[in-house]
Amino acid sequence: MFEKRLWQRNYYEHVIRNEDELNRIREYVIENPANWDQDEENPANW
Repeated sequence: MFEKRLWQRNYYEHVIRNEDELNRIREYVIENPANWDQDEENPANW
């Protein structure tokens, strides 16, 4: 039996409606890992 969380807290779905929005999300996905050191969810910051 799987006993761990499957979804990230505060997760929500989003429908991508145009190319500008798609590009914004792509940029977020590419750049977001660089922010991990400052993220409050990073166990090193607890």
